[in-house]
Amino acid sequence: MTQTAQAPTVLERIAAARPTFSASLLRVADAVTGNPEFTASVGIVELAQTAGTSVGTVNRFCRAVGLDGYTALRLALATEVGQAAADLDADPTGEIEPSASARDTVNLIAASSINAIRRTATLLDTEALGRLAAAVDEARQVQIFAFGGSGQVARYLADQLIGIGIVTLTSPDVTTAAAYAVTLGAGDVAIAISHSGTAQHALDLLTVARDRGAFTAGITSSAYAPLVTEADLTLVTTARSATARYRGTAGRHAQLFVTDALYVRVSQRRASKATRLLDLAGQATAPYQTRATDHRARHQETSRTVASGTAATTPVVVTDQASRRILVLDPDRDWSQESAVLWRWGPDADSGVEDLEGSWRLPNDARLRRDASTGQQYVLVSDSCGLLAAVRYPQGGAVAWSVNAGAEANPHGIERLPDGNVAAAASTGGWVRLYTASQGPRSDAHVEDRLPGAHEVLWRDDTQALWAVGDDLLVEYDVGGSPASPTLRRRASYDLPNVGGHDLQPVAGDPRRLWVTTRGGVYQFDTFAGEFVAAPPPGTAVDRPNVKSVGTDLRSGVVLQTTPKLNDECDWVTDQVDFFGDSRQAFRTLPGAQIYRARWFAVDSN
Repeated sequence: MTQTAQAPTVLERIAAARPTFSASLLRVADAVTGNPEFTASVGIVELAQTAGTSVGTVNRFCRAVGLDGYTALRLALATEVGQAAADLDADPTGEIEPSASARDTVNLIAASSINAIRRTATLLDTEALGRLAAAVDEARQVQIFAFGGSGQVARYLADQLIGIGIVTLTSPDVTTAAAYAVTLGAGDVAIAISHSGTAQHALDLLTVARDRGAFTAGITSSAYAPLVTEADLTLVTTARSATARYRGTAGRHAQLFVTDALYVRVSQRRASKATRLLDLAGQATAPYQTRATDHRARHQETSRTVASGTAATTPVVVTDQASRRILVLDPDRDWSQESAVLWRWGPDADSGVEDLEGSWRLPNDARLRRDASTGQQYVLVSDSCGLLAAVRYPQGGAVAWSVNAGAEANPHGIERLPDGNVAAAASTGGWVRLYTASQGPRSDAHVEDRLPGAHEVLWRDDTQALWAVGDDLLVEYDVGGSPASPTLRRRASYDLPNVGGHDLQPVAGDPRRLWVTTRGGVYQFDTFAGEFVAAPPPGTAVDRPNVKSVGTDLRSGVVLQTTPKLNDECDWVTDQVDFFGDSRQAFRTLPGAQIYRARWFAVDSN
């Protein structure tokens, strides 16, 4: 059933219209809201004298807030004052004095916020809320324009919508937000959030959105503000507060209440999809949650975990060629149990992958990456039979981008760059490529550098460089041009300690160093000095030949590795991931698996 929005009270009308008042009208408004009981009990001349203005100005004030005259103002205030007296949770009157006790201060602020939410719920136009929810649910993308304090509300709403599969952009930086705005078009939605409804940047960007054909909406406390006339639809919160100095706190709570209502209405429209995504998010974040044990039990469990050499908090992602799946596993659980699997993905008929059977049989690389502008995470995957793809995480399902590089190229490594493009390495093809993935889900345009035996690529934010490892060389690349037309140029190259370069990973916690593996051993490379260094010490358990993957967990310092098992039918895979921590070694076995590479499933550790 649709709720009919109730008319705002006189005090709410006054608060909402304040930004439009002249100096003389503001004096009347201050006199009325500062002592509504006084206004209800005196004549127009006395109020004019109190406000330091004229009778004519008081009459203009009454019309400005939608009343016929001063008599109507007195009657409305008398009714509201009586209601407030009967309501123990009514908005407080007067300022919160410096001498107020902590308890009185808390009670007054709580009353203000509670009343703001209650009145907003009463006043909210639920038909307009439903229209906006429908537009958001069906939108190609949603953009939220908000700055200052409202920017925090915008970020909160964006995070909520992203979690149920709505592509949502927002930025507290006006130049970035402007760059977003020009990408809008028909079928998109733009929402401006401004408590006063007068924030110029938000209004300007909403105009850009409307001119480009997007549906526009506003969330504001002022029904008289420019934002109301600029937007196709506006949700108005209550602005009532006699406590002007602390009005922002109550107003922010009202804004959050409205954004929550919008989020829930959108979730209701896409209930099954939203539920699936929220369940996946719960599974993905479960390893990062503290278990419900007492402090002593938690300490004992952590001690056992560290002693065993595994990581207590960071999941592990493996490429299992037996099941043809990417699996995310909890390293603190028994991998023979289904409960250890936190997430899995493999392409199916609905994934959007071309030549599904031909391009996906031997997955060999997977790493987690995050788009800093949207918050969306991706799992980048490669397969020796040709597939290179970016999969939204935790949503899974259809790929966000993919190409088939061909089995003859034998792709072995993949990386995502900050601009959305994708780098890849192919061993048999002998190339490093930079694909224009930012230009569309099937964009296969690329630039290429020849690197015999290319096995892995890695982007480093600190040096703004792409690194790659091949048969004989470690190469550092400059990436230039634009996302649509990139360039790839060698910045430097370094001879490997021995042949057969295989894996390339950061040494998490040490920004200078990279892990590099070859057929002959495991090494670290100092990117500042431009040389290989003696770590790990030769002869230690970490230093062994033919290591397929290596990496350091930033949180625990534990190093993981995968190394093929001797005399196995497939001499490039294993069913075991080894963990090295504090001179101890442990392992987890995935029965029946054929694991090629394993990575720490965290952006800052791989």
